[in-house]
Amino acid sequence: MGNSQVAKAEVSFSPHYSSAVNGQIGASCNAFNNTFQHKSKNYWTNFTPPCQYLVRYLHEIKDKSEYDRKPYCNFFIYELKREVKNKNPNFQRFDKVHEELIKSYKNTGVNGLDVCKEYVSLMDDNVYDMFNLFDELYKDFKEFKNQNKHKDNYFYSCVKKYEEIINKYKEKNNKFNNTIEDELEKFKCDFHTYLQDKNTYTCEEVKSNCSLMIPPKCRTNVEELSGDTASAVTWTSTGFLFFAILIIIFILYNYTACSSYLRPRKRKLKNIRNRKYKKHYELMNLFEESRKNKIKNKHNILYNSVQ
Repeated sequence: MGNSQVAKAEVSFSPHYSSAVNGQIGASCNAFNNTFQHKSKNYWTNFTPPCQYLVRYLHEIKDKSEYDRKPYCNFFIYELKREVKNKNPNFQRFDKVHEELIKSYKNTGVNGLDVCKEYVSLMDDNVYDMFNLFDELYKDFKEFKNQNKHKDNYFYSCVKKYEEIINKYKEKNNKFNNTIEDELEKFKCDFHTYLQDKNTYTCEEVKSNCSLMIPPKCRTNVEELSGDTASAVTWTSTGFLFFAILIIIFILYNYTACSSYLRPRKRKLKNIRNRKYKKHYELMNLFEESRKNKIKNKHNILYNSVQ
């Protein structure tokens, strides 16, 4: 479960197939639905619409690299399992649903759709519940940002679901799974950023009693770098950069081929410096000698006047 990605990965897609392929998709999904549904068929257990949009989703992600495809496959398997759970199919095992669905897609003329099969076994009930809770949490957050009349309801719904996720995984693991911790913190950062921009919901009761209203780490880090601390950080960075440059020059000079380029120029600079120092020394001697002569003449004048 630690490797699963919670964030919802959506892609925008359009039915850009030819009419013939679209017809095949419809026919294949209808055939799959006949084996999927119980005999007591009704609108709520009809799997044809999900079958049609899921094939388009797979078509959009099938050419992505394995690494880039990972969150999209997680979301695809989650969506498939969510639809299956809501429709009470004939199939007893979820992996069998996925297997039969992919088989039905092969009749459409759209190839390469079996790209997420290794994720089926990873989507156990615990992982599904985690995805579902975060899915609902982000849906409420989206409604909270878009609503005008019922913002309070969605605000408190976010607070409640956030707390539910924390309590649920505290009970199971006694400590948070790193993935869940990261996702909770990410959501909290997004939530507080939105509240800060809107400057709303400053209820002390909510702040003191809910985990979601505790300032997130991302905000704390920003605040720590503000004000006087920021200048210290700037000076520290500048000092570090200067020190790094010195080290680089030292390495270039002592351990690389650049030393052959630098050493002659060092000798040249040293010779120029010595010549300047010699001229300065001679000038100072001349000045000192002149000063002594002046003092001596002055003394002679005084001495003669006294006499």
